[in-house]
Amino acid sequence: MSDWETDYSSSDDEESSKRCPHERFNGDGSLFGAGASRQVIIDASAECIECKLLLQAVSNYKPGWLEDDKDDKRLIHLTKRKTYTVQLLHGSYDSEPVGTFQIVHRSKDEPLYEIEDKKSSNILRRPRAQGLRVIPDSSSQAAMDRAAQWLSHCLEHDDACEVPNADFMPRMLIDVTSQQSSREPFLFKPTSVAPYACLSYCWGPDTEGILQTTTENVESHHDAIPLAKMPNAVQDAVAVCRGLKIPYLWVDSLCIIQDDPIAWLEDASQMDRIYLHSRLTIAAIEPSSCKSRVLGAQTFGQPGWQQQFTANDVASDPDEPPLEIFVRPVADDFNEEKEEDTKRSLDKRGWCLQESLLPSRRLCFTGDEMIWECLCRTVCECGHILWQPQPFGFGRLGAHLKTKRLKAKVAISHPQPARPWYEEYHGYNYYRSGDGFPETPYRRWRDIVSEYSQRFLSRRKDRLSAVSGLAKLVREGLPGAQKDEDGEHAEEYLAGLWKREFHFDLTWTVQHPNAQPGDSSSGKVDAKVEGKAEEDDNLRVPSWSWASVESPVKFEFDRPLETWKYTPNLIDLVKLESALCKRELEHDETSAVTSGEVVLTGLTTSVQLKAAHGSHREGNAIVQSANSFSAEVTLDQPGTLASLSSNCRMPSCEEENRRHESGYEFQDEGLLCLALFSWLAFTWKYDADGKMRKMGPNTWFLVLKPSTSVPGAYERIGIGSHSSGTGERCELFEDGKTATVKIV
Repeated sequence: MSDWETDYSSSDDEESSKRCPHERFNGDGSLFGAGASRQVIIDASAECIECKLLLQAVSNYKPGWLEDDKDDKRLIHLTKRKTYTVQLLHGSYDSEPVGTFQIVHRSKDEPLYEIEDKKSSNILRRPRAQGLRVIPDSSSQAAMDRAAQWLSHCLEHDDACEVPNADFMPRMLIDVTSQQSSREPFLFKPTSVAPYACLSYCWGPDTEGILQTTTENVESHHDAIPLAKMPNAVQDAVAVCRGLKIPYLWVDSLCIIQDDPIAWLEDASQMDRIYLHSRLTIAAIEPSSCKSRVLGAQTFGQPGWQQQFTANDVASDPDEPPLEIFVRPVADDFNEEKEEDTKRSLDKRGWCLQESLLPSRRLCFTGDEMIWECLCRTVCECGHILWQPQPFGFGRLGAHLKTKRLKAKVAISHPQPARPWYEEYHGYNYYRSGDGFPETPYRRWRDIVSEYSQRFLSRRKDRLSAVSGLAKLVREGLPGAQKDEDGEHAEEYLAGLWKREFHFDLTWTVQHPNAQPGDSSSGKVDAKVEGKAEEDDNLRVPSWSWASVESPVKFEFDRPLETWKYTPNLIDLVKLESALCKRELEHDETSAVTSGEVVLTGLTTSVQLKAAHGSHREGNAIVQSANSFSAEVTLDQPGTLASLSSNCRMPSCEEENRRHESGYEFQDEGLLCLALFSWLAFTWKYDADGKMRKMGPNTWFLVLKPSTSVPGAYERIGIGSHSSGTGERCELFEDGKTATVKIV
């Protein structure tokens, strides 16, 4: 089999091999792919417009391939993907393709493309993948004209993308309107409302020599910021603003005084408004350093990336204009299943997550092509992105988060649909609601946290600051978002967790990498820091917050709601007595924190801890209670076991395999497990003893150790879940006691 899935093979019905593949598609819409021999398609082309166009495309892609076939073993296979894809084969459908390309219709209309005509029987016009002639150089006037057309169309037609608050302006902006004069761009404090653009970009690992605004040069920057001294990415952003006739630009490095902690915190707390109220955000998806150029030659616009031809005699209507066709090679870049290491540079940065979701319009530069994104449409020059699912899509999630702030409801302008194959971004509700069950708005936040935790930050202290703007938007859609009489929100944000679903938010689990046997260094999670890490002793994120770790986290506590055959019941086993966070910026409710504590009352049990035998996950461990029941847990930090006792050494996997019969001593440093909740479902069937059968309980619990900084308090060191036991909880807590515990 080739890399492409196929529904056709040489063993299929012989009659089907004598028909052009379009008949098979039209007869069975569920088919993914279908093929025919070269001669069948040549014979069919006398009457079949689709076959005629297909042959012309093959001839343009691989000249001479159709004619050079003495043994008549050349095969053509068609697949329905995000675009119309053709494979050229020799000998059999299981052979490796000698060529794979896509057929894309040239769009003559900007900024919109025609949509798929599901009723059409013309397979080469369905799906209706279209693209533009990609502009070779994004710094050219032609590129600026195209981007200006995208922007003007949105300004004219998309009410939802309008700035929600016409009175807001950032505290400082760069005036870039002096292109025709001798004056350089300069920093100023706006006194009236005017359109401005934001820049979203990567500083890069090498920040030495990058021009920044500081307390020392801020006054001189009010006079002038020499364009030649700006990083190349910022210079290009200035060029884009001038090309689009946007007078002002906001760039974090120049519009925030970098060495003034108070000013930095105040501006960081306004990120949700700064990006949301911009006329446009310029997104430098690539390159990975601000010292490199953003504008310049575009890969998809260079000669040889695609071929263009005008199809002859393929119009079904004599009055229909000739079809202009692009023939493009299939590249791995457009693989639907993208791996983490194929992410674009900007999509790996922590700060840039909220910079991608807060604005209502983005003009993206990738180095391959230009892409327009707004709440109502996504348009790229090549057309591929229109048919490629976006796992963390700009339009859908951004629109969900900003529902309370938008001037109008997001309406998908005809004829461009917003990813028609994709459901509302976590817009569905659980099968069962109420009774303390998790709610969808909170789930969106946990999805954001999971995505955010996989990204890099230049400063560890920014762990909570870089997502503060998104937290503000999410809070507006949560139950209890309204302010009380004291001006405080009823729903409280606690160092990245929400008070109303605190017990669910506590179940974050670190995604430790796989460890290799015998490799003592493997499995250690990268600190997610590029360049020099800056620690701040005054900042202490509480151990119960996901922001206390520098590793990717996930939430899987609600899987029974989606995977169990019978609807589970939720059994709460803990009560939040109180919660207190000392904010870095007191009046900002989503600010980073300098400390935090929560007091929980619930079922606890004393446990011992040891490494999980045979596990290839560094974070896996075993807890054992006094009744000798054991359960596997995931530790939050690498090396937790070793740190519990100076005499303890973590055994290697090889040692564990060799000596597992004799066992290792459990580490007992006053460790506790605290039960959070259980899932339990009854099957309405009875066993031989007349007892009703059940699923679960699936119990989630924290692993705690005595705090080294606060006497009498505990710190979180891990999380566990176990699906076994009687009643409402697992056996680990059979001899447990109810206790009130402070966790810091």
